[in-house]
Amino acid sequence: MIGLFVTVALGGLIIYLIHLYMSRAMNYWKDKGVPYLPGSPLFGNMSDLILKKFSLGELTLSVYRGLEGQKFGGYYQFHTPVLMVRDPELINNFFVKDFGNFHDRNLPISADFDLMGNSLPSPTAQRWRALRYKLTPSFTSGKLKRMFSQIVSCSDDIIEHVATLPRGEAIEVRDLMFKFTMNLIVSTAFGLQIDSHKSLEGRNKVFIEMSRRFFQPSTWQFLKFFIRMISPRLMETLGLRLNNTEMDEFFTTLVTDIVRSRQAEKQDARNNNKKREDFLQMMIDMRNRSSKQEVASNTRSNDSEERLEAEDQFLLDQLKHVPKDGKQVHDIELTDRMMTSQVFLFIAGGSETTAAVLQFALFELAHKPEVQQKVNREIDDALNGGQSFSYEAVRDMKYLENVLNETLRLHPPGAILPRFCTENYQVPGTDLVLEKGSQINVPVIGIHRDAKYFPQPEEFIPERFDGEIPKGVFFPFGGGPRICIAMRLAMLQMKIFLARLLMKYSVKLSDKTTVPLQLMSDSVMQYVKGGVWLYFEPRKVVKVCDEIEVNKV
Repeated sequence: MIGLFVTVALGGLIIYLIHLYMSRAMNYWKDKGVPYLPGSPLFGNMSDLILKKFSLGELTLSVYRGLEGQKFGGYYQFHTPVLMVRDPELINNFFVKDFGNFHDRNLPISADFDLMGNSLPSPTAQRWRALRYKLTPSFTSGKLKRMFSQIVSCSDDIIEHVATLPRGEAIEVRDLMFKFTMNLIVSTAFGLQIDSHKSLEGRNKVFIEMSRRFFQPSTWQFLKFFIRMISPRLMETLGLRLNNTEMDEFFTTLVTDIVRSRQAEKQDARNNNKKREDFLQMMIDMRNRSSKQEVASNTRSNDSEERLEAEDQFLLDQLKHVPKDGKQVHDIELTDRMMTSQVFLFIAGGSETTAAVLQFALFELAHKPEVQQKVNREIDDALNGGQSFSYEAVRDMKYLENVLNETLRLHPPGAILPRFCTENYQVPGTDLVLEKGSQINVPVIGIHRDAKYFPQPEEFIPERFDGEIPKGVFFPFGGGPRICIAMRLAMLQMKIFLARLLMKYSVKLSDKTTVPLQLMSDSVMQYVKGGVWLYFEPRKVVKVCDEIEVNKV
């Protein structure tokens, strides 16, 4: 009896101490004198996300609007205090001016333990800089032009597939866009053809299944995601991976096999002038270079093959943050494992997210016929008079770019951008000092939908991007030096696909689409409840030039 009493007492004491610890943690922002939203001891302000009442975007908007009138405010991710920054000037400080204090995007994932630990967004400052330097040459204008014909080919494959579907029936566009982006990524990342819109078998079928598994996580993977939000170190202690072992091993084996195959191919065909232009081959070529000077020449050469253009200034601006001492650069070796991580990131960052943006863009075009007509006129005008469908022609389609930017504003792929303080930092104009390790979140969706920065924020108005957008209010691809390195490639892919599609089809809403759109709250990705269903109707227009110009750079 006494033993039972002691056990119950100890259990009660432990529960009380845990509750006391969590309750004190919930006073963190109050003790600092920072405006904040109160949270529960167990879930903080994440209850609605855990209970699947809100999507991450809806939760972020709720917190953002709950701190109305403040430049920043506190809330809680479980028991972790997080500072939400609402002021554009402060955001610009964190992203650019004081980047040295906030260069870490996330608490590090062990590179040896998890595939994502080696990918570009994950490393801490020194490894990120070295890796960024290595990968920057892969995204110059010259490299994008070389991918142009691949992107057109993948676009046309899906458009031709649309022509084979029953006439007059609505099409669910999210799945269609995913098939397009998967075909495109496999082509541009691996140099392979997968044809995901057709019947699949063998390794191609497994590839799609593994990719979908990453974006449609199980309940266990959701749980691991939340464990990592609470304590990344606990994940490593427990031996938990964000991705399952089967997925990790599949992509590692795939990349290793391709690398070996190409090494053998090179030995058997030394005089073969055929040049592969996929992302994996670019990394293989980089690995074969032995000095920083060779990498630099790849980035800055003035010859016709690698010349930089004015639009590459973006990349040069990012390189200012790369160390000039070559030692750090060469501390990062592009091993097969490292290359697998980058290719996996290419898949993770470019398939579902790009598919989601295209889904929303097509919805908005169908929902706003006057916008679609204006896009059609721009495309027709650009290609009438015999001009070929070229990189330059697509690049100059300004209104189409406005449509995509407005889509990214209203439906950003990422609701928040996290940063971690790498040393104690006093917030400008305040007495608040953020301790090393503190987390700040930039509420992308909140800023994007704030009437102070974008009048009529819930309306789709592409013309708002005719002028210059102020700093610190638009960042669909991130901000500062750690902005997405592939943002120009993503925009090019989407512009090409939409231009090719709208040359031949008009899109119209089906009654099966619920307006306004609502996102599913039980997914980390942007899935629309009930889906987006559209009719694709062949356009009756004067024939425009459909000839594709092969860019030679």
